[in-house]
Amino acid sequence: MTTTNDTARSGKTESLEEVLTRMQRMWVRDRFYLMCEDWDWLVVLQCMQDHRLFKSNPQRPPFAAFSKWLTEHNIPQHLAHCSVRTMSYANNMIDGARYPWTGVEWQPHVLKRWKILYRHLSCRLEKASDNKDIA
Repeated sequence: MTTTNDTARSGKTESLEEVLTRMQRMWVRDRFYLMCEDWDWLVVLQCMQDHRLFKSNPQRPPFAAFSKWLTEHNIPQHLAHCSVRTMSYANNMIDGARYPWTGVEWQPHVLKRWKILYRHLSCRLEKASDNKDIA
């Protein structure tokens, strides 16, 4: 993963856990936190699946397994708290659609924020996988 001011000082790269923690604290364009609602974890799960960092099952998304994984890896949940029920609700509302959620008629401000979240996380995961820093 490319170094940032924080990683340059310490001489280490970010782990997956650190990436997920950082994403929760990101403030976008002086307007909103990138992850501020519980259903935002659905985007994180989908992005991790797309990068082959979490199992994928199109018939039944692994919400409970993902929630358990977050707990086991001590991923802090700041504003958005991972909830199986909330991720399931959001998934139903978008009819199981995936990034870029085209043709989805749901809360436009949420979908816009989700696209930004997905792109930011995907970019970090791609850089990390290029350098094989995420285990």
